[in-house]
Amino acid sequence: MNKRVFLLGWLILCSTVIQAQFLKKMKDKVRSLTTARADSSQEEGPYELSNTKPASDNPSLIIGGDEQVTIDSVFEFDIAVYQEMEAWQGNQPVINGGEQIVIYYSSAAPRMAIHLLSRSTGARYQFYADFAKGSQLSITAIHKTGSGTKEKLDLTTMEPIYPGETGYLNQLVKTGAKKVIAGVACEEYQANNVQTDSSQVKVTSHALIGARVWVPLQPHTLFPGYAFMPDYYKDQIESMLIAGSYPPVAMPLEMLLEYSNGDKVITYTTDIVSGENRAVRIMDVIK
Repeated sequence: MNKRVFLLGWLILCSTVIQAQFLKKMKDKVRSLTTARADSSQEEGPYELSNTKPASDNPSLIIGGDEQVTIDSVFEFDIAVYQEMEAWQGNQPVINGGEQIVIYYSSAAPRMAIHLLSRSTGARYQFYADFAKGSQLSITAIHKTGSGTKEKLDLTTMEPIYPGETGYLNQLVKTGAKKVIAGVACEEYQANNVQTDSSQVKVTSHALIGARVWVPLQPHTLFPGYAFMPDYYKDQIESMLIAGSYPPVAMPLEMLLEYSNGDKVITYTTDIVSGENRAVRIMDVIK
């Protein structure tokens, strides 16, 4: 009997450890911000639940990060941009690959959010930016277990969760090209040779070498809450626009990422819905 109890406990422990390791790999791939450790040293908060059972039976979400940063547990939005991301290997689409995306904006407050759902793994990635409180929250969750990091919001270092690799949004430069997407006037930003040393990138590797994105010509077109931003952030945005760089406050409506081995990530907008109020709960990421 003792052996059975011991074996059961060992299996539960292994399942939890394996799941935690897989979650960490998914977090590292999508966003370096989500580095909170799921252990007892984390800050206890309103989102943390006890974890005495396997994650599938006992949903848990742990939020770590800067203790001085405050975040809400529920955000209200009234604008939603629906998108699809497709992954391609050469000229062939990846079956059951890609992600479903919803970008939320508010017309009554300076806040936005990005939600991603992986078709292949069911993993969820969420990002929230609250300009009134000067805070951002990045979360990764899979199999009803999630962790997130809250940080101070700074546009010069802000890298929202979005399809593809990290570290390219702040390298985008305006090209001058324009077009209309889903009724919204957009302009093109581009980043070439994203790798620091492109000469070291092998043709067979999956290294990001180019990015082209189309973003709204004016940030407030889809984000009316932009008008309520503190002057500090407005000044940052204005400086970035004058310099020709991309302030990540109005997310791309179309995007093309290209990799050294010929792979591509294509993101496009399917619908834009405005005037529909909805409350988004942080805890819903682990449902």
